[in-house]
Parts: sequence; C-alpha cells; structure tokens
Amino acid sequence: MAKAAFQKALSVLPHPERINYVLQRHVTHKLPPAEERLRRKFDRGLKHIEAYERHGPGRPISEAALYEFGAGWDLAIPLTFWMLGADQQELVDVRPNLRLELVDVNLERLARLAPELEQKYERGLRKPDPTPLGSLDELESRFGIRYLAPVDARSTGFESGSVDFVSSSVTLEHVPREDVVPLLRECVRLLRPDGIVSALIDLSDHFSQIDASISRYNFLRYSDRAWGRINSSLQHQNRMRRPDYLSAFDEAGLEIVWEKSMVGGEAQIAALKKLDLADRFRVYPFDELAVVRMRVVARPKPAPHQTSS
Repeated sequence: MAKAAFQKALSVLPHPERINYVLQRHVTHKLPPAEERLRRKFDRGLKHIEAYERHGPGRPISEAALYEFGAGWDLAIPLTFWMLGADQQELVDVRPNLRLELVDVNLERLARLAPELEQKYERGLRKPDPTPLGSLDELESRFGIRYLAPVDARSTGFESGSVDFVSSSVTLEHVPREDVVPLLRECVRLLRPDGIVSALIDLSDHFSQIDASISRYNFLRYSDRAWGRINSSLQHQNRMRRPDYLSAFDEAGLEIVWEKSMVGGEAQIAALKKLDLADRFRVYPFDELAVVRMRVVARPKPAPHQTSS
C-alpha cells in the first residue's frame, strides 16, 4: 500500500517517468537490472522470433519489418532481435522512456555474453558493437532500430499493411482496459495479411514482485473503486484475466493460432483459494483466475472473400 501510494503521488508530478527513473537508478539502485534478467529477456526475445519462424509469413527475419509497442527503457528484446538477424524495427512508447545509458549497459553485456548464448541456444548470433551510443540516430544506423515516443499505439499514423511482425512483452497488462482493443486493432491495420502478433502477458499483481507477503493474485480482492485509488499511471495494471484477453484479440480482428497459459505454484494457488475476491472476479472460473502468465500468437482474421466456401 505504501508503494502504491508513493507511485500514485509520483504520477501527478511533472515528468513522473523521469523522476521514477532517477529514483530507481540512483536511490533504490534497481537500474540497471541484474545481468540474469537480461538473460531472461534474451530468452523472451528468442521465443518471439521462434513464433515468427513457426507461424509467420515465411519471409526471413532479416527481410521482415518488425513493430513493438511498449519498448521500455533498455531495449533488451529489440537488441536480441537484432542479434537474431532483424534489420528493420519500429518501436513506440506512450512516453519517452528510453535511456541510452541503459542500452549501453546491455550492449556491453550482450557483446560479452554472445558466445555463451550461441552455445546455449545453438543459434548463430550477431555480436553487437559495445561502443556507447551517442544518440538515438545511432540506434537506427547501427542496429536498424527506430525509436519513437511519445506515440499513441492506438493510432500510430504508420502506413497500413507495412509490418510483418508485432511483438509485445509484458506490456498489455499495463494498457487501460478500454484501450486494449483499439491498440490491437491498430496492430491489425499495420500488419500484412500474413503477418503475426506474438505477445507475452503478465496477469499477476506486480506489487507481489516487491512484497513477498502478498500473493500474485492479491489485487483481485479490490473492487474497481478501491483499485482506482491504488492504481498509478506509472505502473498501471488493468487486472484483465485470460478470457478478457482472448475476447479482446477476437474483437480486434485477430485469430489465435497458438496460446500457452501458466498458473501460479502450489503456495500461490493456496493463497488464491483463501482470497476474498472482489465481486467482479467471482464470475470467473477458478482455473481462469489462476492464470498468471500467457503467451499468445495471433494473425489477422482473413477477409470474408478470403475464407473458403
């Protein structure tokens, strides 16, 4: 509650994301994150590329146009895509969150870890030049990464049908519920008919990551009114559950071609069983409430004239 109250207060200040960054970098020292987290992000990025190779249009990743919304501070996953062969990436954020000094840390680490990652995943990788970046323009000239912010991901203004692959990593859970379908519709507009979306969604209470005394389901006990007083624009959590996301993809015009859901461990499930749920979550089956993470691969639904008779 103290963390939530602090974030809520911070969110009303001018340039709250800058203040939040300074606090995490120089006060709590949570940035840059531990190197092990970069290894996990590399693994996430590889899974996205494997989804493209398995379900995508068949064009080599080196020839594909990639788009990601919610790129974040350190570009760990876009740099992973580059190491795996991607040469054209458009990244957008609702706020200018990118910090070149954090990208520089990842460049040094990825250059050093490249041989280890090649051996682990049995894939050839490009080794990034660890020379620090002088500007955003160097991201494009050196890595084919174009970063744009602030950009409204519900209406980017990008050309229709210009993208082969849309990726999203632990971002959709931070999008306000009413904006999820418009954002996904924009992805459909940007995608070529044979393009795909690969999304990793974290459905857990993110405050449980900093407070071991609460479960990954703790936020399900709050009414919408109470949660509105806690929820902050700096780390907005929409509390959508798996059926909500599946419905949103469908409404946006995406058909799911592959999906995998994960639930909490034994202790977490026990905590969920004891939780006094808010009324709005009592309508969900228990096994749906238990989902804490899901991976979704989807493609645009075929136009009516493309369906077989």
